[in-house]
Amino acid sequence: MQDYKKEAEGLIKGRILFNVPMRKYTSLKVGGPADCLFFPKDMNELKKVVLTARRKGIPLFILGKGTNLIVRDGGIRGWVVSLTQGMRRIQVDREFMEAEAGCSLQQLVQSSIQRSLTGLEPFFGIPGTVGGGLAMNAGAWGAELKDVVHSITVMKEDGTVIERTRSRLRFSYRNLAIPSAWIIVKARFHLSPGNKEEILERVKSFSERRKKTQPIDYPSAGSVFKNPNEGPAGKWIDEVGLKGIRLGQAMVSERHANFIINCGKATADDILRLIEWVEQKVYEVKSISLEREVKVVGEA
Repeated sequence: MQDYKKEAEGLIKGRILFNVPMRKYTSLKVGGPADCLFFPKDMNELKKVVLTARRKGIPLFILGKGTNLIVRDGGIRGWVVSLTQGMRRIQVDREFMEAEAGCSLQQLVQSSIQRSLTGLEPFFGIPGTVGGGLAMNAGAWGAELKDVVHSITVMKEDGTVIERTRSRLRFSYRNLAIPSAWIIVKARFHLSPGNKEEILERVKSFSERRKKTQPIDYPSAGSVFKNPNEGPAGKWIDEVGLKGIRLGQAMVSERHANFIINCGKATADDILRLIEWVEQKVYEVKSISLEREVKVVGEA
């Protein structure tokens, strides 16, 4: 069996953690241990990790802020890479903002407010990173990240870095179609000059709506299911009587039925079994197949 820890030791100057519980790095607060968790300081360190993993045949998983993710209780074998400690710089050139992938969406919105740039207000309160948000084309209140993207820069599996402009990117609902081995390392957003007071008012409005409609006081992974063509997923889950239903320490939120919350010490297994229960019930009663928005990784 390959010794993933030995292969990782001393590889980069950034932090490397071993056998780290992924519940500490996911918004749902569940997940078993990852063999190795890297925090590269910059693009060169990321490239070193990518090339070493490829050369040695080590599985590689890129972690954002763990906000749209369920890590199974057995954890993740191989190497996990987080860009949130070293690759989160922002640069501004007039109405263009360039942000590294580890930058939080919250940080990006705050920077746009400081510079009186409008276009990112709906994303205030979304707890993910720029990289993760782009990978899933995050959206809220009728807006999607694709609406303000000018270009993204990715690192390919051979370590080369390329830029793709918006016209060459294929976004769809909660998805960006790029090869799975590509890693988003930064993005350039095209915003518009605006009035700072008006921008702040819109951010306040979105923030208040989020507090009223989403269970932000409990650990969750955001929306569990994509909205089907028939209408909002939460509506159908509510209509079949599953709002507030519990399985172990996992519960369908009473505030928003498309959220599953961790009431205390839920396991990934609790949450996944509850998701399956919801899927089955909605299909049985409504003949609607719900598609998961959350990503599930790791071993049972």
